[in-house]
Amino acid sequence: MNQSVEDRNLYQETLDSDAQAHGAVDQNSEVEGVDENAQQLADAHSQLAYMAAEFENYKRQTNRRIEEATTRAKRSVLEDILPALDNFLLAQRYAGSAQSADQIKTGLDYVALQMETALENAGLEPIKAQGEPFDPSLHEAIEEVSLPGVASGTVVEESRRGYRFGGQVLRTSVVKVAK
Repeated sequence: MNQSVEDRNLYQETLDSDAQAHGAVDQNSEVEGVDENAQQLADAHSQLAYMAAEFENYKRQTNRRIEEATTRAKRSVLEDILPALDNFLLAQRYAGSAQSADQIKTGLDYVALQMETALENAGLEPIKAQGEPFDPSLHEAIEEVSLPGVASGTVVEESRRGYRFGGQVLRTSVVKVAK
């Protein structure tokens, strides 16, 4: 019987030493796993910093492109308007020496046409008012007038032209409307 108790003790000692050996291996595995996780975390952090820098560069480039496009658009409008301004200044300079009011009117009509064309090229479109039904989203009524043969609510006169830009009302037309 003593033998079997000794065998049992020896067996238990063998199990304990095996468990300790495995525990040491598991502890080493945990240390290696921690090192591996730390490396993965460092790599992820590095990638995140790189992506953040790339995103900042992208934002800077996008803002620069938007500013350049805005500047080009403004420049284009100004280039279209400058000839009209030049002609207006010429008309103003020579208005005193014009032989008739018709010559002045012809010059001003030409300048107005140049301005309208330049603004239309920039996307500005006039709102049609004369003869149209009154629409408060497009027209601002300043007076109601009685005119025979004209339906009530019809725009009969435009005092100031209204405009749309990009499909939205930029300025309403100021009009007189039939009663």
